[in-house]
Amino acid sequence: MPVSPVVILGAGINGCAVARELAINGVPVWLIDSHDIAYGATARSSRLIHGGLRYLEYRDFALVRESLAERERLLKTAPQFVTPLRLRIPVNGLWGGLWSGALKFSGLSGTALGQRLLPSRSASVRGMLAVSFGLEIYDWLAGRSSLPGHRVLRADHSSGLASEKRWLCEYSDCQMLYPERFVLALLADGQRAASVYQRDFEIRLGNTVSCTEGALRVSPNGAALAGQLAAERLEPSFIINATGAWGDATLQSLGQPESSLFAGTKGTHLYSHSPALKEALSGYGVYAEANDGRLVFILPCGDGTLIGTTDELFEGNPGAATATPSDISYLLSMVNDIFPKVALSESDVEMHHAGVRPLPNVASSTTSAIPRGHSIEPTTLQGIPALTLVGGKLTTCRALAAEVTDIVLQRLGLPRRESSHHRLVPGAEAFPSNEQERRRLFEGLARNYQLSPQQVASVWSFVGNRFGEIFTPASTSPANRDDDSVRPSLIGTHIPIEFVRWSIQTEWAQTLDDLVERRLLLIFERDLSIQTLRALANELVAANKIFPSDVEAAIAATQNRLHAVYGKRVGDSELPSVSTLM
Repeated sequence: MPVSPVVILGAGINGCAVARELAINGVPVWLIDSHDIAYGATARSSRLIHGGLRYLEYRDFALVRESLAERERLLKTAPQFVTPLRLRIPVNGLWGGLWSGALKFSGLSGTALGQRLLPSRSASVRGMLAVSFGLEIYDWLAGRSSLPGHRVLRADHSSGLASEKRWLCEYSDCQMLYPERFVLALLADGQRAASVYQRDFEIRLGNTVSCTEGALRVSPNGAALAGQLAAERLEPSFIINATGAWGDATLQSLGQPESSLFAGTKGTHLYSHSPALKEALSGYGVYAEANDGRLVFILPCGDGTLIGTTDELFEGNPGAATATPSDISYLLSMVNDIFPKVALSESDVEMHHAGVRPLPNVASSTTSAIPRGHSIEPTTLQGIPALTLVGGKLTTCRALAAEVTDIVLQRLGLPRRESSHHRLVPGAEAFPSNEQERRRLFEGLARNYQLSPQQVASVWSFVGNRFGEIFTPASTSPANRDDDSVRPSLIGTHIPIEFVRWSIQTEWAQTLDDLVERRLLLIFERDLSIQTLRALANELVAANKIFPSDVEAAIAATQNRLHAVYGKRVGDSELPSVSTLM
């Protein structure tokens, strides 16, 4: 008997992980988002794969253990996206934070008695003993990790570290520089699995649907997509609400006006190309306690440094969240407290962004105490079973997807065909195990596909070992090959034009914003130019995604969005008025 599709609302990390998990188990999927893949919090994260060291203070051992297990799993199944990172926690004193940590650990800090017992701010600053004790537990929960454990070092102030920092507590976690690309790889894997089982794997994005404005209309006879897809009727077996911080709005649009599952917090990040800051980090990440007690990251990120994050309650449309001047000032002052000689200023900020975490609506003394795990809230929408995903994070997306899939399979009476525990994410095949193997592989890819070393590195960072899907091998005939030539790149980058075309054709890109922000990650480029935007717009014209007459308007709209959302200017040009170009 044919299986009706599961409709997933929201193409962020959780929605896409669920889509892949269902597809590898033979369940047809329709994935719907009113914007783009990885449009929301997925693209605004700290880009870390981590166990959640600070969750230990709130006794959330289950979440830390699960996160550390998933961290290890991702290192093996998605090594093209996940890389180890050593982080350092600079600390001042020896005993500080033991009493306040004990109050948090016991749960008393949230009570009236606990508030009276809390020490002064200076006495609650975490010292070396409190931090190293937490790292001992962290390493123990990690079990037989492939990553090295923690150690405590005397602070070296030659890097510009503040003089009052006496120790550096060093430990391991991981980075995922491009979660946007990881999400696309999950969807590519879902497509592969769906083709094997001959199941639907539909992805509908952007202007064709708007899942938070009633475009999915549910009735006892099934569900219909409004707008351009009004003629298409769905009879879903399940609806998965994975719209993140938009989750309540989605449920309200589908007939549950009293929904109040979410109370998101805003996280702001800055990105800088400051050479002084890069040198001060020396390849390490820094996880530090700010003067107000909040914990913040300073992380190497490609050619620059990522700084974050704030954690403030946010109300309103999550899509309207942006970095405020006070957010930027706060993060800059935090960096300068730790590295005063760097003297980071607003002029050093290449770009910034803010996202809203889809946290649960629970009573909490501080935003940092809000649980960071995930929950699955069941309901029905006009007789159709539905699940709303609350919370969750990048590190545990696979575990959440597996849990959701088990619920769906059980409800539908279907067996689990495959586990994703050890399933490689596309691009992880034949992954080099050491630097020597990596160098030989890169040299071979450059030679076989007539690419420069920089082009190989660019493509590898996006897709790992998937070159054969994108490029045809270069001719081996000396008569037909110029050994000095390489494939042309997108102007101002080392990204081959063929990769751009492949991405437009296969990765659901519809707009210039999709390419700049979430396919080619050009928001991190220091010298993004109008010429680059025009070249991309012309590629969209060639792919019949936009009309030739719309090129200049698309460029202007992207320029304005980059400035409004990311504080980023393209080249030295003045921002144009979109209206004058329409």
